[in-house]
Amino acid sequence: MWFMSFSKANCKNCYACIRTCFVHAIKVKEEQAHIIKERCIICGKCFKACPQNAKLIKSEVSMIKHYNKMGKTVVASLAPSFSAIYGKNSLKIPTALKKLGFNYVKETVEVTDLVLDEYIKYANKENDDVYITSFCPSINNLIQKHYPELTKNIIPVTSPSILHGRILKEKYPDSKVVFIGPCLSKKTDAHDEKSINSVITFEELDKWFKEENIDLESLEDGEFKYIEKEKRMLPIIGSITDKIKSQKPKRTIIQVDGVRECIEVLDEIKKGKFKNTLFEMTACRHGCIGGSGMLEDNNSVYEKKENIKEFSKYLDENKSLIIENDTSKNKNINISIYKEFPAKDYKLKQPSENELKEILKDMGKYDKSDELNCGGCGYHSCREKAIAVYNNMAEINMCLPFMREKAENLTSTIFEMTPNMIAVVNKELEIARLNPAAEHFFNMSSNKAKNIPIGMFLEEEKFKNVKTSKKNIYKERIILKESNSTIIQSIIWLDKNQVLLWIGDDITEDEKLKNKIKSMKIDAVNMAQDVIDKQMIVAQEIASLLGETTAQTKVTLTNLKQLIKEEENL
Repeated sequence: MWFMSFSKANCKNCYACIRTCFVHAIKVKEEQAHIIKERCIICGKCFKACPQNAKLIKSEVSMIKHYNKMGKTVVASLAPSFSAIYGKNSLKIPTALKKLGFNYVKETVEVTDLVLDEYIKYANKENDDVYITSFCPSINNLIQKHYPELTKNIIPVTSPSILHGRILKEKYPDSKVVFIGPCLSKKTDAHDEKSINSVITFEELDKWFKEENIDLESLEDGEFKYIEKEKRMLPIIGSITDKIKSQKPKRTIIQVDGVRECIEVLDEIKKGKFKNTLFEMTACRHGCIGGSGMLEDNNSVYEKKENIKEFSKYLDENKSLIIENDTSKNKNINISIYKEFPAKDYKLKQPSENELKEILKDMGKYDKSDELNCGGCGYHSCREKAIAVYNNMAEINMCLPFMREKAENLTSTIFEMTPNMIAVVNKELEIARLNPAAEHFFNMSSNKAKNIPIGMFLEEEKFKNVKTSKKNIYKERIILKESNSTIIQSIIWLDKNQVLLWIGDDITEDEKLKNKIKSMKIDAVNMAQDVIDKQMIVAQEIASLLGETTAQTKVTLTNLKQLIKEEENL
């Protein structure tokens, strides 16, 4: 498994994940959603959109436990957004982490000055270029995979988390550094970095607390180094570049949050509509406090903002509770702060116009008027969906209007063409609809029969009993005296629809034929008996005649014998 995927057992083909994914990094195969890692920017929007919570995330908690078991020194790099979740209990987090086995707990914001200093340099460069901050891995992925021509615009500086990991590795040789933060994309950001060994989200951390029965309120406050109040505000969009703005840079500074909004801006940058501008971009709305790895605690982003503000203010006003942090040491480190962001373009194959038309026909789109572009399948247009089908990312049956029409047509065809009589009866025991076979039998059109009590044609009491008892009747043989008809009927209560379904099979002609055959069999038996009787009489007469002729023959032979004897005596 990659870092994240969907649970097969829970996927219900609602396509909410596809509608949410602005980069079309989800494919559907055999009615199951799969993430296309080559296109995915790891923003986590699909997981939040999934109504079935069908998410699988590769957790590295077991790996951290293994570090502890092996006696390794484990250092936590704690992202500043932790206070957005834990509020007044934020002071307890260092103590709680040490109970989990962490030897040292450090805050990632310790090194943000180094990154911000580089951003300031780019904000004052003597050119008209556009630059984009590099601290959000999802935005870096978005540009590398979907806007490869703009990778040159990413400021080639590593994120604070990676830089902090590099510094911690220098400070604690042979240690295992674990980044704890609000973001799933940090897992891929650190994957190729030797400075960070494992990444867990706050959601995973909170689950770990519960597994170990760690109650934050019962713990003592932990130690915090002195960090400027403004730095602790960095999880909130705009906080990074507000500091740059305060220095009146040469470039215009613009903050953009949200994948959709960032895509809109990147499209404009491609067109050359911006000059001499530095963009702070984050994939999550409101900044890192809206991260994909944040704990779902039913608190709004505004409450989370207030938690960060209150915690920062509290520490700033109670400096006696924190130990001094010599930030000047970070200024003189001999560790690389740079990072390259190469293009990772993954282009979709484009079908020819004829191939596209054939796919559209398979989707029931024969002309332009059939292309509803409803977005139900998750794609903006029917043609975009057809391109996805061409690339084996989508299936024909993902078109909801097409499948609904197909199902309705099939149902209607069965209802209209079946030789069985069908009547739909409402809960008031009135006819709602008759199919053609039933219309013919009752000699009444469906429109005329509508709202007529079923008791006018059939025994109403049986319908009442089925509706009340919920015990259906199957293949019951009845005789309708009024029409001298014999019917095999079934009466079924459809609870979800609150209607009764009557299915009848007219076997009157079959019964007549059956009786006729029975009569013919009896006649044949009687005829056979007559023949046998006649044969008996003939046999008796033949036997009588044979007896007479035999006696005569005997007399004749006796006379002949006597005559021969007399001749011998002469």
